[in-house]
Amino acid sequence: MGTNFHQRLTRIRGRVEEVVQENRQLKEDNLALVAELDELKKTIALQKNALLELKEENKLIKLAKEMSITGSDVHDIKIKINELVRDIDRCIDLLNE
Repeated sequence: MGTNFHQRLTRIRGRVEEVVQENRQLKEDNLALVAELDELKKTIALQKNALLELKEENKLIKLAKEMSITGSDVHDIKIKINELVRDIDRCIDLLNE
């Protein structure tokens, strides 16, 4: 009976040691995962900031494109203005008659 008890105790000790070792390994893995998570959070924050900056830059570029007038645009605008002035002159002539 003593031998049976000793064998069971040895098996229990072995199993406890396995569980303790597994627990240590899980704690190490957890620490590594927490560190990786922190790094990923930092990367996400940096990328969000970069995205915001790029969006703002894109808005400015679009605004600049809308506001810029090329030489051909100026010519087209002058033609439109001249047409409008002629139309106004015709209207004034009609009113004077």
